[in-house]
Amino acid sequence: MILKQSLLKFFKTGAIPLLLSTIAIRQIILVNTAGLSPWHGGGFGMFASIDRDERRMVTAQIECDPTETLALPGLIAESPEVVKPQTYIHISTFPTDAQLQRLGQLLVTNTPEVKQPIAALASEKPCDGPLQMQAWRLIYEDGAISYDPITEPVEVQP
Repeated sequence: MILKQSLLKFFKTGAIPLLLSTIAIRQIILVNTAGLSPWHGGGFGMFASIDRDERRMVTAQIECDPTETLALPGLIAESPEVVKPQTYIHISTFPTDAQLQRLGQLLVTNTPEVKQPIAALASEKPCDGPLQMQAWRLIYEDGAISYDPITEPVEVQP
């Protein structure tokens, strides 16, 4: 009976703060180690940061003559059949090497329905290097606005 009352008291007074603390710590760790946007994963810190989905960018760089760098938001706006906007938002919000690799494979692989712009670029120009995918976040530092890399470049072999 005493055990039941103490468990009930714990759930009434301690379980919710413990759960919220666990979620907050998890989100803070993911923001600082895995590149998760502070606006996701619990929302703790979202009003203290300008790092939102629409302020993130994924770029694709391919070694051609000269080197071409494509910003994917413009590419997706021009031709949404290449990559779904929801897929791009998901990848820019929580970029991992595996997700960048899959996105790069989508961009270099032609299908009968969709001719991919990067595959088309590689067929027009002599491109001998791999495709490199990288995620960036907008930062405001010392009165200047610039993009800072979230991930290291991920190489995608065609």
